[in-house]
Amino acid sequence: MRTRSIRKARHDARRAGVRSLSQALKAAVLQSAAIWGAPRVARAARRAVRALDPATPRPSGSRRRQLLVDVSIIAAHDAGTGIQRVVRSLLAQLLRSPPAGFDVRPVRATRKTPYCYAAPFPASHANAPHRSASEAPGEAVRVENGDVFLGLDLTSRIVPRRQRDLLAWKRQGVRCAFVVYDLLPFQHPHWFTPRARRSFRHWLSTLTVHADELWCISRTVARETDALMQHRFGLTNADIAIRSFDLGAETLDRAHAAPPPASDRHRDYPHPMLLMVGTIEPRKGHAQVLDALDALWRDGADVTLVVVGAPGWHVEPVVQRLQRHAQGGRRLFWLHDADDARLEDLYAQADGLVMASEAEGFGLPIVEAARYGKPLFLRDLDVFREVAGEQATYFRATNGDALARELSDWLALLSAGAAPTSDAIEPITWSASADQLKALITALADTA
Repeated sequence: MRTRSIRKARHDARRAGVRSLSQALKAAVLQSAAIWGAPRVARAARRAVRALDPATPRPSGSRRRQLLVDVSIIAAHDAGTGIQRVVRSLLAQLLRSPPAGFDVRPVRATRKTPYCYAAPFPASHANAPHRSASEAPGEAVRVENGDVFLGLDLTSRIVPRRQRDLLAWKRQGVRCAFVVYDLLPFQHPHWFTPRARRSFRHWLSTLTVHADELWCISRTVARETDALMQHRFGLTNADIAIRSFDLGAETLDRAHAAPPPASDRHRDYPHPMLLMVGTIEPRKGHAQVLDALDALWRDGADVTLVVVGAPGWHVEPVVQRLQRHAQGGRRLFWLHDADDARLEDLYAQADGLVMASEAEGFGLPIVEAARYGKPLFLRDLDVFREVAGEQATYFRATNGDALARELSDWLALLSAGAAPTSDAIEPITWSASADQLKALITALADTA
């Protein structure tokens, strides 16, 4: 192990404040080894860290427990991705209605700075709990036995660098849970940058050492996570509990929504109008859908595609096609910065939703479109069948020509009013989703 890692481990051990420096040093060294390159020592590192957990119960008369909610990414910049819509929605619900016995404290960190209290997010939220001077935004997080840390935001570049915070918290009896949105950088590394792949591996390794439980956004992701923990890290469900909860969807409260830009008001797209929602990424299937529609448009098909999503990575050719397409402004429209109100208008106006992703952790646009009962044209993925069941049309095409044929058949069903609709899907609200999350939080805290 590098000398710098050993020095950091010694520092972490001292910071943990335990009587036995050798015990803390062992935990810190194993932690660093597991996170930075030796995943097979994760089990030993986990045992060493758990050995630091105080045996003393929570003192009577202590302050209310803290639920420390990691919002490190969205507090710095809300790019409006699917994950950030989840973080924003669940945090708002937790602030509005905290788990019994808890005060909800948003926290944030960077790769170079430790966790501190964040301003209530959204910043204007009126129901955020009052803070003492020692809990003001920017102040270092102070913990007690029985507090819970929830890794709600996906902070793969930050959490591995904050292992010393986690080690100190575990010593003080903090329980840690992380939300797992998907395992895509590990399962499909070719879709991601080398830095993203590396950061995600380190993040997963950090979870194996410090997470008491992992909370997945679908049963499919839970099964995949359980298999990964066993095969790569030698951890079973007895070592680290893996559970799932359902994501919500609900209509925007337009009374509190900002009005759309003048250029977007009353915009009506030619029908039939198909909608794709999601960041422009290789796995989302935009290129294949464009190939299919190019074939249909050449044959005279009367269909419009509206794409909603900011550009991601490795997608320059797709972005150029969207910007320069011959059908741009006529049958093809790309909205890269649509806000929630605009997205609601598009769901209401669309004749159907297309999701061509080659892999997903959930598929939030499915439940968002289902609130309007829209027909769904989805790639045949296990997780999409988990979410939509029989209330969708599934395709298996792997190229544009094959997809054009399946899409043409579905459009004919749409025209005849015979395509399956999503009316029977019953999306839960974000409040109900947060209730499931709160039940997990309460159960975890009761193990303290």
